[in-house]
Amino acid sequence: MRKGVKITLYLLLVCLGVGLGISGGYFIATLYSIPHIEQLEKYQPSTITRIYSNDGEVLAEFFQERREVISLSQIPLHLQEAFISIEDQRFYQHGAVDLRRIIGMLWANLRARRIVQGGSTITQQLARTLFLTPEKTLTRKIKELILAVQIERKYSKKEILEMYLNQIYFGHGVYGVGEAASYYLGKKVGDLNIAESAFLAAIPRNPAYYSPLTHSEHTHERKKIILKKMYELGFINKEQWEKARERPIEIIKNRKKEGNIYLAPYFVEWIRQKIEEKYGYEALWRGGLKVYTTLDFNLQKIAEKALVDYLEKNNHQGALLAMDPHTGFVKALVGGRSFKESQFNRAIQAYRQTGSAFKLFTYTAAIDSKKFSPVSLFFDAPITFKKGKTGKEFWSPRNYEGYFWGKVYLWQMLAHSINVSSVRLLEKVGIEKVIHYAHLLGIESNLNHDLTLTLGTSSLSLLEMVRAYATITNYGIKIKPIFIRRVEDREGRILEENFPKGERVLSPQTSYVMIDLLRKAIDYGTGRRVRWLGFNRPCAGKTGTVGWSGEEDTDKTMDAWFIGFTPDLIAGVWIGNDDGSPLGEKVTGSIAAIPVWTEFMKNALKDKPIKDFPSPPGIVLKKIDIETGLLATPDCEKTLWFAFLKGTAPEKYCNCQKKEVKVKEFHISACSFKL
Repeated sequence: MRKGVKITLYLLLVCLGVGLGISGGYFIATLYSIPHIEQLEKYQPSTITRIYSNDGEVLAEFFQERREVISLSQIPLHLQEAFISIEDQRFYQHGAVDLRRIIGMLWANLRARRIVQGGSTITQQLARTLFLTPEKTLTRKIKELILAVQIERKYSKKEILEMYLNQIYFGHGVYGVGEAASYYLGKKVGDLNIAESAFLAAIPRNPAYYSPLTHSEHTHERKKIILKKMYELGFINKEQWEKARERPIEIIKNRKKEGNIYLAPYFVEWIRQKIEEKYGYEALWRGGLKVYTTLDFNLQKIAEKALVDYLEKNNHQGALLAMDPHTGFVKALVGGRSFKESQFNRAIQAYRQTGSAFKLFTYTAAIDSKKFSPVSLFFDAPITFKKGKTGKEFWSPRNYEGYFWGKVYLWQMLAHSINVSSVRLLEKVGIEKVIHYAHLLGIESNLNHDLTLTLGTSSLSLLEMVRAYATITNYGIKIKPIFIRRVEDREGRILEENFPKGERVLSPQTSYVMIDLLRKAIDYGTGRRVRWLGFNRPCAGKTGTVGWSGEEDTDKTMDAWFIGFTPDLIAGVWIGNDDGSPLGEKVTGSIAAIPVWTEFMKNALKDKPIKDFPSPPGIVLKKIDIETGLLATPDCEKTLWFAFLKGTAPEKYCNCQKKEVKVKEFHISACSFKL
């Protein structure tokens, strides 16, 4: 028997040793797998990246966790006390673990024969949310306790409470008290009253069950429990308790969407792509960046209404881009009829033939050469050019009107968008030279090296065209389009700041002559619809219409353009279909694009003072008889003032010039006949 007892005791000791060894090994393994507390020193909770308009409107928010990190000093004391009352009444009295609370929790759960209370302190909850998974296992609980002890040793109670209040989850993707106050109550956290503080403190225990958006009655009931605890613990007096208990809570319920919000969606998406490309995915979605853009939200709303209203009536696609020609700040951008329908940004990503809007570059090169002036004479008549490398093919340009103009002056060729004589002008100026000027003014895309160039057969973006026209508007200073003014990190440190950058590429004098010619396109040419629609400010611009053959063919119009400007604002409009299908019969840039442009500009500038284009030094202004292209006399019936570069204005007067003929003592006035 003794021998059997000894063997039994020995076996028991062995089993105990093995058990202790296994337990010890398990405990050691658990210790090794615990995250390092030093991670908290570099801890930066995921926060919201916000994109702002130039006037401070929040255009978009990008986040994985909807959170705004705020310091404890910004959080009202009664909000702190509301959480302490319901989550950890003895938070400032115990260490990492509240033994008294654990005993009470065990007793309550035994009596109820189910889990009715939790024993985790605020520090334990913080450890769990920061480092661990929500799984209910012994291993997780051991890790939680160890981490809580480490946190309590390293950080003060106030630091722990601050991290906790910024970390807790409130449902609907909302984290932290700062964002919860904004999301549910539409308030800054510092403006919360006692009732609202208790209301928010009710949510984190079970964000789905206590959601103010879906189960507000549950939230209100728990709010009353919290207020009573605050009173019992002496955080508020009886009067405050009773007043807060009955105080109504206004909940923000009519939210468009629970995820990221978007205003000016085409503009915002372009910004999102650029920010993610430069700073990375983590910075965009978790970094809490502040992106300040150039967009004017009021102009954006005007642009969206002008374009979308028109497109919905005609079931086409289109784009509008407006810019400050002096700074390059993009003030409004609409990339299509509906962002939900299509995210393709037609203001930036679409490359379409520009039609006669491209003639700007041909005429700028001609004027700047000083070999041509606004009244240079051309003869618009049928002409045939060799086509292709073999020279065996031929091409004959044709005019939109279907007829030839005969004798015509350069200003008329641009104003009326006369194709054949414009091709003649390109031939005289030179294809390479016109391409050079196009690139000089801001075009970056490849261009066709043939005589169809001036008819706009090269595919360009609306952004490129607006930028190039802006160079003329800005009197020859090319600017870089700017979408982002400044980017800051979550601490307010500036990561990027963009300022207007200008490069002199054209003389102010040549630019002014072109402005004058483009003004006549609106007052007397293809842009007259601007005036018919009631826009009477000084402005300049050019239409563009593209048919299937690349020339202006109104029966098969694919693209309709208008780019126009006042002294301080430029806007371009493109109307078309993504598949290149026709817009309709006789739909030109004047018919399709000008109404959108005019509607936008009228509303964008309605409260602005009227300004004219100032003439720079070195410009010669002459009154011209438009029949002869010569200097006008008082007897000329059809006259216009034109701007000329020095040395290019006509010197002769028309035949109606008064001449004094001395016969004895009499002075006889002669007109249109010779003595």
